[in-house]
Amino acid sequence: MSQVSLSEPEWRGLLRVGAISIIVGGILVLAALPLIPLLIPSLAPSSVESGLTALQTQGSLFGLMWGLYLVSDLLYVIAFPALYIALRQLGRSIVVIALVFNALFVAIDVGIDIPLSLSLVRLSASYSAAQGAAQQAYVGAAALAMDVGGVASLIATFLQFSAVILASYAMTRTSVFGKTTGLLGIISGVVALLFIPAIIVGSPLAGLFNIGGFAFLVLWSLATGYRLYRA
Repeated sequence: MSQVSLSEPEWRGLLRVGAISIIVGGILVLAALPLIPLLIPSLAPSSVESGLTALQTQGSLFGLMWGLYLVSDLLYVIAFPALYIALRQLGRSIVVIALVFNALFVAIDVGIDIPLSLSLVRLSASYSAAQGAAQQAYVGAAALAMDVGGVASLIATFLQFSAVILASYAMTRTSVFGKTTGLLGIISGVVALLFIPAIIVGSPLAGLFNIGGFAFLVLWSLATGYRLYRA
């Protein structure tokens, strides 16, 4: 799409709101990244019991991290329609799929993964106060939440970063965003998607792929927001 058509008054407001949303979303992801290594005992526990025990001291930090991700998810919902407007003439079907994938990602992450993760904080408090059979019941509930949340997280990761790859591919075909911005998104998506097979096989590289994918997502978000705002 040409620079002129992007600057038409009927689109300018949406483009700027989308630009600000994706920049702020990227900043929130950046703020959450340093928390991941600190929360390894809670995020990737050696057992359900150890995870619940870790959350007794890490509950506030755990909630903060997921809160940052929750708000960033909602901001990306605003950003992707703006990207659709900016990119739709370069490959409507690709951009529509990216838009749908991002919406599904947010629905799963906000509707399933994040609530289940946050429920572990409450279960941790109940677990520490219980004894015997009651304590084991909380362990069972936490195990179920971790299992379902883990599957939801993998699906959400696939959808989120597939959307980024598709949108970024379209970006490489326009001077509005440029090849550098598009390549940042493609790299982000590829690195993040490697997290899925790595976590399934139990590779120690899973954490590196996870953090690396999000680090490139931050760079892509800032670059995309800047270029979109100036469009």
